Amino acid sequence: MGNPKNNQPNTIDNQDTPAVHIPPPVIVCVFLLMGLGCDYLLHSTFGLAQAWLVYVGYTFCVLGVVLVGWCAVLYRQFKTSILPHTADSNMIEQGPFGRSRNPIYLSMLVIFIGGCFVVDAPVAMLFFVPTYLALRYYVISREEAYLTRRFGDTYTSYQSRVRRWF
Repeated sequence: MGNPKNNQPNTIDNQDTPAVHIPPPVIVCVFLLMGLGCDYLLHSTFGLAQAWLVYVGYTFCVLGVVLVGWCAVLYRQFKTSILPHTADSNMIEQGPFGRSRNPIYLSMLVIFIGGCFVVDAPVAMLFFVPTYLALRYYVISREEAYLTRRFGDTYTSYQSRVRRWF
């Protein structure tokens, strides 16, 4: 995330990281798989709505993948790491990061919902809540504390201008 003045972080040891040891995609996949397992055991269905929900689900999945791709391109352009367990070298405030501080996690949640629609898994949708909570309190809270240490006032100013989700 690029500092608008000089694209340089505060001088901090590069060993300082958000300390997110479980990759967020793994968190999302574990909850989704648990939900799909429950859905399979309970034989639930969206019923008559399922036919059109498949199209909604595919749309959500495509939008989520496009958003992740856009974010990945920005990370590359700003020469910073997309991995949450590594030190950031720059802040990104352009593109989707100008509307959401967490567009990648938002895209993961959109893909989660889309996947549930595509495979007709309403019970799995219940696992959205713990997935959201894990991302919010395990991942994002650590990242925000780290980014505040790393970029100081630049990050806190960004927090005041840009919403966490959208």
